[in-house]
Amino acid sequence: MDKVRILFLPGVDADNTNAQSLNVREIALRLDPERLQSTLWYEQEPDPRLRNRDGIRLLQLPARGKTLRIVRELLAGYDIIAYMDYSPASYFFLHLPRAVRQRTKAVLHAEAPQAQIVSASRALQFLYQGVVRRCDVYTGITEFVARDIYSSARKQATYILPVGVDTSLFAAPSQRTRSVPTVLFAGTLMERKGPQYVIDAAALFRDANFRLVGAGRQGFETVLQEKITQLGLNNVALEGPKTQSQILEIMRTSDIFILPSRLEGIPKVTLEAAATGLPCIVFHDYEAPSVVDGVTGFQVSTLDEMMQRLGQLISDLPLREQMGLAARKHVLQFDWDLVSRLWQDAYLGIAAARPA
Repeated sequence: MDKVRILFLPGVDADNTNAQSLNVREIALRLDPERLQSTLWYEQEPDPRLRNRDGIRLLQLPARGKTLRIVRELLAGYDIIAYMDYSPASYFFLHLPRAVRQRTKAVLHAEAPQAQIVSASRALQFLYQGVVRRCDVYTGITEFVARDIYSSARKQATYILPVGVDTSLFAAPSQRTRSVPTVLFAGTLMERKGPQYVIDAAALFRDANFRLVGAGRQGFETVLQEKITQLGLNNVALEGPKTQSQILEIMRTSDIFILPSRLEGIPKVTLEAAATGLPCIVFHDYEAPSVVDGVTGFQVSTLDEMMQRLGQLISDLPLREQMGLAARKHVLQFDWDLVSRLWQDAYLGIAAARPA
């Protein structure tokens, strides 16, 4: 039987910490090379784990003419184009006649509510509208996101495909004995993610330390630093972007994870935090299955409630330990070795299905 040929669009450079890039690498590394062949893009240096692997083909993007090169590859007769993005290349490909695209099926993996696009540039919104409505297959990262893509674009998600975590890599320390707890935020420093509320928490709970890890967007890290200075806080630090291995060590030396964002799917950092034994506090808005309310952390409805729950965890070491152990146990079901089987079954099913 011929192998199913898949072209993944996210780049897989070793220094790329984008969640989709990290997801694609973990999936491709675990697909059965006897049944599927993955083609992956990189620009400078790919993740070394992907080199010389059966079933994985690496392509380097040129310094110039990237869009043209991608379009050429999109037309190379793949069975599946996975992780369709909102790029000019994807837009052009999806607006070609079906006879030109032939049997290739474009798969949109919806990983967050459509509302994330609302504040985007006009160009991105134009590309989004031109791509999201013309794909052949839709998947949702959670049931919540699947419902959202139906309500916003009237597209039915055929599969629910969660992302995972490498639980052998992201592991909990033997014990956490710090007398002063450390509260961690990890993610892009932008207003939508809510790091400004972490600074508010640092002002409210001066008996705890707070770390904000991530790259700033559109200068928002400057706004955050000014707020820290104005409030005279010495218990909070902006630490900038980190590699995956650095984030692992930061999580292992933290005690609580907080994410004040209200627009997510399954935040990858909550899986990683749970795997390292951290209780997590998130908003209930997006029904994240990575956090079990009252068991592995808290899902809250308001900012006031988030602060109350954070204060509870800061002051109660046994509760942190109990929830941390439960978080580690819960997240084992999201191990990539298990989750990747769902992706493989989905891709085989997509490839075998007759075109719509």
